[in-house]
Amino acid sequence: MDKPDRRPISLAGIGLISAGAVLGLTLATPASAASPADDARPKPAASPIVDKD
Repeated sequence: MDKPDRRPISLAGIGLISAGAVLGLTLATPASAASPADDARPKPAASPIVDKD
């Protein structure tokens, strides 16, 4: 049985594949999951403006 021919993969090719995987995972993640602390923080209430003479 003959061994199948294997083509060498360059390090640049591996880097492009991994960068594409990271970009795909980043785009697939919802934006609300990326920053949950911003949503949980209470917003300060607006204070009334009082004119002082």
